Amino acid sequence: MTQKWKVWEEDNEYGELLYKRATGELPEMESSKKIARVIKELDLPNIRILDVGCGAGHYLRSLRRELGDAFEYVGCDATAQYIERAKKAFASDAKASFQQADIFNLAFADNSFDLVICNNVLLHLPSVAKPISELIRVAKSKVIIRMLCGDRSFRVMNVIDQPDGKEFSADGEPTEFYFYNIYSSAYIGHLLKNTAKVSKWQIDADTDFDKKRIEASAAEHKNIDATYILGDYQVNGYILQPWSIVKIDL
Repeated sequence: MTQKWKVWEEDNEYGELLYKRATGELPEMESSKKIARVIKELDLPNIRILDVGCGAGHYLRSLRRELGDAFEYVGCDATAQYIERAKKAFASDAKASFQQADIFNLAFADNSFDLVICNNVLLHLPSVAKPISELIRVAKSKVIIRMLCGDRSFRVMNVIDQPDGKEFSADGEPTEFYFYNIYSSAYIGHLLKNTAKVSKWQIDADTDFDKKRIEASAAEHKNIDATYILGDYQVNGYILQPWSIVKIDL
């Protein structure tokens, strides 16, 4: 598959939004606060954490607030501009480092990190089997993934408007898009069941968020697609988001 789905590599506006969340100029994301609480409940002091798809380090902000400096953090992301912003945002954090890396082939040895986290990333990839196996490979004890996971799997492409109206080629392929995929719990369970290193896992719906804060963030996003609330769910465009947290024990 071509790489035309990696639209964020040229999206400086979204990178700047993540940077502002990392530095405190904008509020923390609800998802980063939730993941920080989940990790705090594990009560694992002095651990080494890898954050895959770290963006500008905005999850580290929440982790430091909840856990202090009782952990070492490595953030990696495939997008160079995000890593540059993360290094700037946390230049004074001696226990944090950032590097560019590909989730399909992580440049870390097996069992390098006590805990590996990956949040809001898998939905934007063309496939998840290899990325999940990579997250598990480099983890020693636990993996936590936040993703869209429900009763059924859907391949979703968010097609980007083109100024000339040519959103689709003659053969029906989108000119420019990003994935917004949803995976069934059964499919994710199948992948984990067939990974020898995994001892157990659970998939929990993530509805623990401040609805008013989610809706208020729309103003912060400006021209970037923002999420609104419908009942207990977040909705983006026409997509009802079954956000879930996958907890994997190794």
